[in-house]
Amino acid sequence: MPNRARLVGLLAIFTGMACSKGVTQMDQSHRTQIVQAVEQRMRSFEAAERALDAEKLVGHFAVGPDFYIYNDGQRLTYEIMTTAVRSTFPTLRSIEGGFIDLHVMALAPDVALATARFQETVTDGNGSQTIQHGAASWLWRQVGGEWRIAYGHVDHY
Repeated sequence: MPNRARLVGLLAIFTGMACSKGVTQMDQSHRTQIVQAVEQRMRSFEAAERALDAEKLVGHFAVGPDFYIYNDGQRLTYEIMTTAVRSTFPTLRSIEGGFIDLHVMALAPDVALATARFQETVTDGNGSQTIQHGAASWLWRQVGGEWRIAYGHVDHY
């Protein structure tokens, strides 16, 4: 089985090849701007989740048929994901915790990869708590001048 670093490296190469319109050189300043913008969007994503703000969270997703997230091996389309968020959030009392070891890589002028571990406690309306932890990655694309999640992969362990 290939190691994780090789898989991430291959993903970065193939993503950059597939997403960029041509070979574009980015200087360090541009890479830093991209990383900072995506880190801010990750904080915004996390804040929307903690606030149980379904519409704000869904606003981080790129609309369209190419969007999908794998959640523990299950492929979720935009429609499935947004419906689940909108129907689940009103039943929850809180989501606490967050991302650990967030790392963002600028792959192209309009593409970035964010990876992190997470640990959170989800409390439902009855007060029952579920502790979740795992690892996740998100492929961000700049769409209409705003960074949005085009692909995600979340594993709970």
